[in-house]
Amino acid sequence: MTALTHHGSDREATRTSNRTSLREALGLPLLPADVVAAYRPRSVELTRRIVERIRAEVAGFAAQGDPKIHLGIDEAIRRAVELFVDTIAGAPTQGTEVFTFYQWVGSYQSTAGLNLDAMRAAHQIATQESWTDLQLAASELGQSAEVVSALGAGLLAYQKRLFEHAVRGFARASARARRDHDEGRAAMLVGLLRGTCPSELAMLAERCSWTLPDEVVVAVTRDTEETTRLASTCTGALSGVQHGRLIVVAAPDVTRALARDVADRTGEAVSLAWSVPPAQTHLACRWASRGLSLLQEGVISTAADGLVEVEQHQDLLCTHADPALRRLLDERELAPLLAQTPKRRMALAETLLLWLQTHHSAPALASELGVHDQTVRHRLRRLRDLFGSRLEDPTQTATLLNALESSMLRWRRAV
Repeated sequence: MTALTHHGSDREATRTSNRTSLREALGLPLLPADVVAAYRPRSVELTRRIVERIRAEVAGFAAQGDPKIHLGIDEAIRRAVELFVDTIAGAPTQGTEVFTFYQWVGSYQSTAGLNLDAMRAAHQIATQESWTDLQLAASELGQSAEVVSALGAGLLAYQKRLFEHAVRGFARASARARRDHDEGRAAMLVGLLRGTCPSELAMLAERCSWTLPDEVVVAVTRDTEETTRLASTCTGALSGVQHGRLIVVAAPDVTRALARDVADRTGEAVSLAWSVPPAQTHLACRWASRGLSLLQEGVISTAADGLVEVEQHQDLLCTHADPALRRLLDERELAPLLAQTPKRRMALAETLLLWLQTHHSAPALASELGVHDQTVRHRLRRLRDLFGSRLEDPTQTATLLNALESSMLRWRRAV
């Protein structure tokens, strides 16, 4: 039959023992040649009945279904019946070709989106029809009860073996499809995070059957077993781990729903970027990742629901966009304080920060700092000695304030 092709062969199927024929393996009796010859015409009718029942009773193989499936089932039943008849006739059969074909049929059914229920139902029909026909034919052809019993047992073993090979092909095709699907989604996520152009993103989306939204939202959280598990169950989202963090990309409503679920179930904070076109996913990932870092550094805090909306902290994202450069600039601006001991530095820095923020009097500053008025006056004099006229220049005081606000957390940890 040229309309169908199958690829490869199962090694186990081709390793049928050279010393044991299929008839011996199944325990089938050897029937006289005249009995087999009398039965062969009936086998053609048996094949027809089995095929008709399968098409009528099994939804996956209905008459209006995939023509290639129909041809495959027709061919599989025909080959299986012929092999069984040849086997009981004493032909030195091993079934390799038929078993391999059944693996292809199972593989194609998986590819066509059918499930094992359809295959199981088809094999049950084939077994029922074959056993009923064998019983009737054996009786009409004068075979003993012992022969009929042996034929029945052998038939069941044969059908079981056929089904096992079909299942093996189905399972391998399903595993291959899952692998291809997972690899496709992984490639899609990598493409998004690399800033791939829109035309290539569209091709990647088609490969993994993922609908590319007009806009996406990126969520970033800590990679744990539970956060990764929850993300993997969301079919509408792409997720992966990068630098110890779980990254999720999906349409805005999908990402936000998943982020809330992760935060609620795991207690992990989730950083969310704002909506962007898919081609800007790599930028959104950078913003969300930086938001999570600032959260961990104590620069920003989560909302009550455990989410960090980085859109609300764009000024801090800009301020802390390059931590190394920001620290270098801060240290240059605050060099006079860095020359002090850590304890002295913190006392002067807290006073200067509060003064720059409020411009309150010494008594008011002392009240807020919980120290004596004279202590504050002494610190203010010392700060004027260190920074001079910079404390009178609005531009310079704004720069000092920004530098202090970004440095205080780091300095407090060092004390």
